[in-house]
Amino acid sequence: MELPCRRWGRDPGLLALHGFSLDGRMFAPLAEELGALVAADLPGHGQAATRAASWDAAVAAVAATLTVTGTRALLGYSQGGRLALGVALTHPELVERLVLVSAGVGIEAPDVRARRRADDEALAQQIEAEGIAAFVEAWLARPLVRPALAPEAAAADRALRLEQSPAGLAAALRGLGQGAQPWLGARLPQLACPTLWVAGERDPTYRALAERGAEACPRGEFAVLAAGHNVVAERPRELAALLAR
Repeated sequence: MELPCRRWGRDPGLLALHGFSLDGRMFAPLAEELGALVAADLPGHGQAATRAASWDAAVAAVAATLTVTGTRALLGYSQGGRLALGVALTHPELVERLVLVSAGVGIEAPDVRARRRADDEALAQQIEAEGIAAFVEAWLARPLVRPALAPEAAAADRALRLEQSPAGLAAALRGLGQGAQPWLGARLPQLACPTLWVAGERDPTYRALAERGAEACPRGEFAVLAAGHNVVAERPRELAALLAR
């Protein structure tokens, strides 16, 4: 079954997948720049807060959404980028162009992945116990995810996160987190579609991941924008220019 979507414009040719603790509304500034876009709410988030969250089910749901919307270009940011990559590898017939923003390929070593799964479980339990407000304050205090935004945009970002469901986010951590995701790095040479990897220059970890990912893809490109991890929120105009190209 397809995911609930938010639409801008009459003929959107791009499906966007959001990051953890956000929903499709995060792409509103990018949609204003592009003029048209459709953004899905992933399981555990937004209008899909009560949808069962598992990696395989989410990949199938995004594939169904591509089919229903008729879009063949897929963009994913962070959590959504990992999922977009999984969809492109599992359903290559549905994805003609792929954009991965601040995205990784999962964790290769089984023992490291198991530790990450335990960390995700601990955070899920913390969100369930302490509620959404405490989680958002702690989450946005992390240098990796704290966006460098103007006050109005920062307030909108925080407000969107505060609207999420604790139970939904906990389910997303358990089902879609890096501890639950299969490692996709070995499959990058199979990715036949043009793939643009985008990262922020102030996000060295994901910048390195993006550069390596682009090198491993047969038709991969790499671009850096003057941003941190949340490139979509910090540089919508520049990102739109890359997408238009």
